[in-house]
Amino acid sequence: MTTISQSQCGRFWQDGFIRLKNIATHAELKTLRTVGDRLLREKAGFNEGMLFDFYPEGDGPDKPKLAQLHHPSHFERSLLDMELARRVQRIAMQLLGPKARFVSDSFFHKPAHTEAVTPWHQDEAFTDPRIEHREVNFWFPLQPVSLANGCMQFIPASHLGPVLPHGPIGGDPTTHGLECISGFELEQAVICPLELGDCTIHAGRTLHFAGPNHSDAPRYAYSMVFGLPRRASNEIRSFPWNDNRHLSRDQRVHASRRGQGNFWPYLYRKVKEFDYTNPYEWRLGAHRVARLIKGRTSDK
Repeated sequence: MTTISQSQCGRFWQDGFIRLKNIATHAELKTLRTVGDRLLREKAGFNEGMLFDFYPEGDGPDKPKLAQLHHPSHFERSLLDMELARRVQRIAMQLLGPKARFVSDSFFHKPAHTEAVTPWHQDEAFTDPRIEHREVNFWFPLQPVSLANGCMQFIPASHLGPVLPHGPIGGDPTTHGLECISGFELEQAVICPLELGDCTIHAGRTLHFAGPNHSDAPRYAYSMVFGLPRRASNEIRSFPWNDNRHLSRDQRVHASRRGQGNFWPYLYRKVKEFDYTNPYEWRLGAHRVARLIKGRTSDK
């Protein structure tokens, strides 16, 4: 399948999520599993803060409760050269319009026999509230998923409301993950088991959850996010749960960008990702460059 029907588009915007069959081939999923397993085993991106545990990292990088590698395509460019990426972008353009573009990708690893969950949250809760993010997230399990190993669950129509109150998992400011703490009814949850090749798509404000992995094998997943050009939010809002965090990941990010060997690759990626056609990105870029210069100057 390379396109979706009008009724599927309508159902997505009505519910905030959709389940699609046979989007990826088994060969593509095998490639994703091989690449993801290697990158996670090599701890690619750990020093840059792109590989982290969704939970507190007290046990270090070797025993994560829920490992996430953000931007794996920075370390394996072939991921975006796969036909799957082009196939997914065509569907994203159906949902968002012709300006939809690739934003990011991630690998997820949930170990076997773990009680760790991906708590209820909205992806937009992690973002800067001053910026409007219009994004859709494609989530591909790299093995069949059910309640037994942590398939996705969604709250229908939750994308139509505001970003709900969130907090760090368990109230711990050192944890990377957020959880929604009020404003929804669990009884409304829709469980989405998937076979190999299937995927779910959800909007940035759609509440979603993935349960523990009680199976004998780790649960792998790969996601791709596509979005429209960013713009200033037309709401005055704040996400206080993102303040006063003490994340080990952030420490690694700052240390990496200050290092001579990592600053220029980081800058190169940002320049390559930059949307030159969007005036708002120029404003954001100017602020980012000013912060980088100030940070590097203060270190001298």
